[in-house]
Amino acid sequence: MFNKLTFAVALFALAATASAQDKAVTVADFAGTWNIEVMSHQIALVIEPKDASHVTATMMVMGRDVPLKGELVGKTIKLVGIPGETTEGGHVVAKPSGGGGQAITVTLQDDGTLACEMMTGNGPVKWVGEKLRTRKKG
Repeated sequence: MFNKLTFAVALFALAATASAQDKAVTVADFAGTWNIEVMSHQIALVIEPKDASHVTATMMVMGRDVPLKGELVGKTIKLVGIPGETTEGGHVVAKPSGGGGQAITVTLQDDGTLACEMMTGNGPVKWVGEKLRTRKKG
């Protein structure tokens, strides 16, 4: 009897672990405010779900708000600027030349952080984003 019970508990634990590892990532997992440090600059990235696979986002860099949009594929969202969109601060995102534009790739890691990469004129820039947590009122 003890061996059957032990086996059943072990089997349940294995199934629960496998289920947790296979959990599909959704746009809700990206939603919120992320703190990013790039080349000693503090940057905030606010991601908001639009629908099941699309998000809108705002990157706040040195007093400038840059509106972005993106699509979730697997565990990754590629964010691109929204041409011609004006932010609250009055800044306009320039239309990308040649219809392209530099995408910011954000991938949700198993530890809950974002692994981010953006191509610049000097090559790729990589950084990690941590989600800001709100204090619970006690």
